[in-house]
Formats: sequence, structure tokens, C-alpha cells
Amino acid sequence: MNKILIALTILGLCAAANFKCTAEMKTAKFCTREYMPVCGVKIAEKGSSKYSSIKTTYANKCNACVEEGVEFYAVGSCEEYPKEANFCHPDAHLDLACTREFFPTCGLFDDSITCTEGPCGSNFSNKCMACINEHVSYFLTGFCHHQEQYQQ
Repeated sequence: MNKILIALTILGLCAAANFKCTAEMKTAKFCTREYMPVCGVKIAEKGSSKYSSIKTTYANKCNACVEEGVEFYAVGSCEEYPKEANFCHPDAHLDLACTREFFPTCGLFDDSITCTEGPCGSNFSNKCMACINEHVSYFLTGFCHHQEQYQQ
């Protein structure tokens, strides 16, 4: 019983992270019909900011990744996140530096961070500073406010 609880806890910690679609996933010939919704994210334009994106709910990660233009996905349907959520690219934490511009941003942490109340977020000076933190799953424009403001 304890092993099952530990396994479920580990799965829960990974639940809100963003996952990059691999080359293998993008070229899959067939997808299963399982329903485990994900929020697939397309970068709006080539060469544009990695923070401007188009979000669509897919039945599962395979369906998302075979769709042309989908670069990564977040677990759960897009409707489970705030409408104005901007998802951080899974590789954003690899950026070596961010600009010093000040555009207040509320970065919401993935489930690897334990909070007493959710959603769990922190203020950052701009979107790059939020997404360079590998525990931030998505961000909202402006300062973090009381939790009710971000609930659906």
C-alpha cells in the first residue's frame, strides 16, 4: 500500500510540468484513443517570442504532438488553467540570461513546489525571469494577487 501511495505522490509532483514533444512523438503513425487531456502549445510565429502561444486541448499527448506546430504540452485541458496563462517552454530554464526590463509577472509553480495554499506563485520582474525558474509552469501578467483571483 505504501508503494502505491509513493508512486501516486511522484506522479502528482510531475503533473503540472510542461513537456516538450520529441521528434519521435511528432512523427507517430498512430495514437491511442485514451482520454488523458493535455493542453498543446504552439508558438504563434516562427522567430517570435517563445512566450506568445496558441493553446488547444487535445485528447492525449500523442494527439497533441502529431499536430503540426505543437511544440510542448501541459497536463490537463487548457480550460483547467487561467485563460490568460502563458506557458513556459520546457527549455526556457536553459536560457543563460534575461533582460532587466520591468514588466511584473506572476509565475505559477508546478507541483514540485509545496505550498500551504494553491495556486502557488511568486512575483518576477519579467516573463523571462519567471520562466528561467525551472519550477514555473506558466505565468500571468502583473503581480500575484490573492488566490481566488486565479481560480476558474
